Amino acid sequence: MSKKEEDIIQSATKLFSAFGYHAVGIDTIIGESNVAKMTFYKYFPSKELLIEGVLKRRDEDLQAGILRTVESCRTPIAKLKAIFDWYENWFCGADFHGCMFIKASEEFPRGATRVREIIENFKSWLVELIKEILQQAGAANAAVLAQHIVVVLDGLTVKFNMDVFVAHTEMASNWKLTKKLVQLHIKDK
Repeated sequence: MSKKEEDIIQSATKLFSAFGYHAVGIDTIIGESNVAKMTFYKYFPSKELLIEGVLKRRDEDLQAGILRTVESCRTPIAKLKAIFDWYENWFCGADFHGCMFIKASEEFPRGATRVREIIENFKSWLVELIKEILQQAGAANAAVLAQHIVVVLDGLTVKFNMDVFVAHTEMASNWKLTKKLVQLHIKDK
C-alpha cells in the first residue's frame, strides 16, 4: 500500500469513527488526508470502496490486537478475561468513538452492500474465537454461549460510547457475571 493510500485510509478511519460514514464527505477526507482529488479517486473510485477498505483494515487490526492479547494467556478463563480487558483498554482510549462495525450496520441496510459482509465477517470471527475458547474450557453449548458473550461486548461498546466514565466498574461487574455464566456451563468443574 502506498503512503498516500495509507494516509487516506487513516484519515477516513478517524473521521468515520468520530462522525459516521454518511456524515463525512469525500472533500473532508481529501482535505484531512492532504491528497489531491485525483489521487484519492485513483485509490478509491467510490466512497463505498473507501468504506470497505477502512472496515477491512479495522477488521484486520482488531483481530490482530485481540489475538495478541489472547495468545499470552494459558487458561480458557484467562483468555476470556483478556478479551474483556482488551475491550476495556479500547473503551478507555482517547480515540474511542464506538464500534465502526456497529455504526456501519446502522448506516448500511442488510444485504445492500459488501460493507455488511465485512461487518458480519468480524462478528463471526469474534463469535468463533470465543466459541473455541469455551470449547477448550469444556463449556456446554459453546456456540450459544459465545453469541451471548458477544452480545454483552456489543452492549458494553454502545454503553461506553454513551458514557465513558463508568468503564472500570462496568467492565468488572460484566466480567464477573460472564465468568459465572461460563462456569455454570463448564462440564466437570
